[in-house]
Amino acid sequence: MHGAAIPSSDGDRRAVPLRTPRLRLAPVSAPDLEELFALHADPRAFAEDLTEPLTERAQMRWVLRQWLESWRRHGTGYLTVRARDEATAGLPPGLLGVVGLTPLELEGRPALSAYWRLAPEVRGHGIATEAMRAVLADPRLGASDREVVAVTAVGNGASRALATRLGFTPAPPQREVPGGRSGDVMLIRQR
Repeated sequence: MHGAAIPSSDGDRRAVPLRTPRLRLAPVSAPDLEELFALHADPRAFAEDLTEPLTERAQMRWVLRQWLESWRRHGTGYLTVRARDEATAGLPPGLLGVVGLTPLELEGRPALSAYWRLAPEVRGHGIATEAMRAVLADPRLGASDREVVAVTAVGNGASRALATRLGFTPAPPQREVPGGRSGDVMLIRQR
């Protein structure tokens, strides 16, 4: 079963989790704050990234507000990744990671920015690939009708390999990398 958070006329959202053979993905929510902070404060989760881990819970609280606003305004955003059920072999309980798509204006056109961050203990088990394939395949999240980009550090081999598995290729060199940070590269998903 696939699903997504669909905004309602009153600004609320009705979250229907995405399900894969091993995973359950649900739009981020306020009760996820502590687990999200633990993930985003873990230096191991940023080992090949140019981004620094968070150091204060207030930082994650601010980020989470932005993520919730994306769901409210655009009907797409970041999702928590958890084992589908207790019987899922080899996956720990709790938050396994965060994946998703957020709106971005790129060269004057609407696009989506892909995001993934996994708990270090579940890397190398296909979790991000499985989760992002579900996100990219669900038409309600917008990947079928907009350009999807991923921005990662040039030296982040794991993230670049994942992007390749998901159908992303390096952007032409004349395209500006969102965020303007030196050391980053933009990849574009081929539809």
